[in-house]
Amino acid sequence: MPPAEDRAERAERILDAAAGLLLRAGYRRTTIEDVAERADVGKGTVYLHWKNREELFLAVLLRESVRALEDLVAAIAADPLAVRLSRLTELQYANVLGRPLLRAGYADDAETLGKLLPKLHGKLDPRHAEAFVEYLELLAANDLLRTDRPVRDLTVAFQAVLHGFLGRTPPPEPALIADTVAHAFEPLAVSTRQLRAVAPRALALFTEAVALDRKQLERAY
Repeated sequence: MPPAEDRAERAERILDAAAGLLLRAGYRRTTIEDVAERADVGKGTVYLHWKNREELFLAVLLRESVRALEDLVAAIAADPLAVRLSRLTELQYANVLGRPLLRAGYADDAETLGKLLPKLHGKLDPRHAEAFVEYLELLAANDLLRTDRPVRDLTVAFQAVLHGFLGRTPPPEPALIADTVAHAFEPLAVSTRQLRAVAPRALALFTEAVALDRKQLERAY
């Protein structure tokens, strides 16, 4: 049995190979044999990590999702004002646009991903979605979110806006979604002082979500 570090490194190499092939050839035309050859491992080695092709490619998407969330956490850590919903949305939207595999899923690009993206959400830790709801509740409790609708309703509306923007071809500019979210979900005045006050808790919520999702990913290693 190889050391854990070696197994993880090999898994990352396989995921790198699979990601590159997905972008170049698409889900339908990429086989386990193709991935094994590009990763310079045997076909059986791939199956030591993932039981079938779908599980492998879902792991590729999960890794992309984790990395996108890690980037968001880094942005909040660098600038506490990034916890403002419109700014956070702008950052995450631009992040997804810069990750072709995630973007392909939202754009319903069957050639690249088949129908994998809906199944990705089943791979995320169940507490992933709750972290975002808690974040919105935090904003609402500090007068940083409109309060005339329940937070659960606003969550549904926000997701519809985000997915709608990501599904457009070509996608609108990040500044437009920021403006849309500001007008649709935020109060007229947003306090910089309050943003700084809630930033540590928001950062903790998203940091925890990253850790949970990464554990989900590494269980296969």
